[in-house]
Amino acid sequence: MLENERKESIIPIATVDPEPLRVEAGDNLQQVITAMAKALKTYALVHRGTSLVGIISYDNVAQAVAHQVDVSGATAERWMTSLADLSCTLAPLDWPLALDQKQLNQPYLPIVNQTHNCLGLLAPDGFYPLAPAAIAGTQTELTACYHSAALLNQQREHLALALEGAQMGTWDWDLAQGTMVISGELETLLGLAPGEFDGTYDALFNRVHEHDQARVHEVLQQSIRQGQGYNLEFRIYHRDGRIRWLSSRGQVFDNGQQAPRLAGVTLDISEQKRAEAEIAHQSQRERLVGEIAQRIRNLLDLDSILGQTVTLVREFIAADRVIMIQCGADMGGEVIQESCEASYSPMLGWALRDPWSVGETFLKHYREGRGLAVEDVYTQNLPTNQLEFLEYFQIKAEIVVPLLHEQTLWGLLIAHQCKAPRAWRTADVRLLQSLATQVGIAIQQAKLHRELTLANQQLKRMAYLDGLTQVANRRRFEQYLEQEWRRMSRENAPLAIVMADIDCFKGFNDKYGHQAGDNCLRLVGRAISRAAKRPGDLVARYGGEEFVIVLPNTDVEGAESVAEDARLMVRHHRIPHADSSVAKVVTMSLGVASLVPDSSQSPTSLIKLADAALYEAKRAGRDQVRTASA
Repeated sequence: MLENERKESIIPIATVDPEPLRVEAGDNLQQVITAMAKALKTYALVHRGTSLVGIISYDNVAQAVAHQVDVSGATAERWMTSLADLSCTLAPLDWPLALDQKQLNQPYLPIVNQTHNCLGLLAPDGFYPLAPAAIAGTQTELTACYHSAALLNQQREHLALALEGAQMGTWDWDLAQGTMVISGELETLLGLAPGEFDGTYDALFNRVHEHDQARVHEVLQQSIRQGQGYNLEFRIYHRDGRIRWLSSRGQVFDNGQQAPRLAGVTLDISEQKRAEAEIAHQSQRERLVGEIAQRIRNLLDLDSILGQTVTLVREFIAADRVIMIQCGADMGGEVIQESCEASYSPMLGWALRDPWSVGETFLKHYREGRGLAVEDVYTQNLPTNQLEFLEYFQIKAEIVVPLLHEQTLWGLLIAHQCKAPRAWRTADVRLLQSLATQVGIAIQQAKLHRELTLANQQLKRMAYLDGLTQVANRRRFEQYLEQEWRRMSRENAPLAIVMADIDCFKGFNDKYGHQAGDNCLRLVGRAISRAAKRPGDLVARYGGEEFVIVLPNTDVEGAESVAEDARLMVRHHRIPHADSSVAKVVTMSLGVASLVPDSSQSPTSLIKLADAALYEAKRAGRDQVRTASA
């Protein structure tokens, strides 16, 4: 072949590789083969540090294998074609490709043909071809042809080894004939037996997970229609039912001379997907714990927190039932919260008798903060009565974690699997343990809230109750009267009060002493409280020996009846009062007033009316009820 003819055969198909593969001189041949396979390259530029020292291709690897060299020990530098072995055959100005000055100034640009095989290196001073110049003579050409065929076979073998080492399969789809060829490695990735694939698209497509089939088909068809590359991740079924994740990349090849084809490589990414899923699961788990912690900060209702916890746990770990048990003083447990799938029997309110919630050995572990995971109840050698209890509730596997409060076992958080035994993941157990810690905080918070509520109630009682008689004090009376005055005004209903005073109380104190006087006030307060029977009626100590009753929605007749009941109850106590000018027992005088509040009056006017009626009762001889006229 003449030199001009050689140039013409290269010109239409040669181009610069914009992303050449780079390896180090010290890399072994096995590393180089794997890198070339993953990058879909037939060559690599060999560098020592920042300097280019040579180029290596499958031809060089084939030569090393022919010399029975161990590819895992031989270096790229030993078997590469060094720059010193290449000779310039073409001046840069005569190079026919369209290259700008910037590219020409870059030393050693790889030139590849249409099938991406490297032809040589273009440098500022000329072109350095990899293949030796043609030698005239038929015998020499035949020898070169046989040598090339042998090298090609070796390249294919080593490419297959590299693809197998990288767990990567290849496939080639003849779009005109509709036939497909896949590598043995791809058969393995698909879970097929060697030679099982029949060469049809359907045989490959039917392995794809049903939820991914539509997307896979659409992406491949779009790639064919537009003549572009594709990049896909999808799931496939193995024969044993396992689901694996594959990543496939490919390109349409259509040069107008050969039948169009879609070819690509496929890689198993199941471990990568598993790791991604685990990271996502961990993120969700942390978010769930954070949500519970946030709700604990925002909610003071312990029942709501516990109810939300069992619901979220069941949804997150896909358990059939999640319950929460509160332990009693005798370590007996009752189910106080539950989230259960509808097809299984509820346990809410049951006393638990399964071996892992009542056994002393396990209770000891729980008190130390340690949990328990049972994958299959039938492998635990349980007594018949315990196994019957588990079977009644269809429990086949469970996780138990303790709920501690102030280093004491407060209860248990338990997840059940009822469909079948389950190999619990460590992440599931850790989730329950993390939530158990948050529940412990909620229990402590609820206890503190309850104590604070009781303390506030006590303070409120102290603020509004008379310390001696335990009826409302004057402050509470004035507040309540103002409140009911406004309410009765809106409803246009009557409001009544009864003013009561113990007759001759100074003489009682002088005769019997102040301690007896305090006891008398307490008895009178109780008697008046029994007379005011309705929840809305308020009895208060007005001051000294004076009491007052507020009677909402009560007319004067009703108020007079209450006052008379109070007078009689005090008299019937028969508290001795020898120095009384009325009777030999303690008596009371009472004044009654009632009106419908309006804007022209105030609560003070009602008090004045009742007080005037009380004064009239005393003036008329005491131990009686008098009614004010509005």
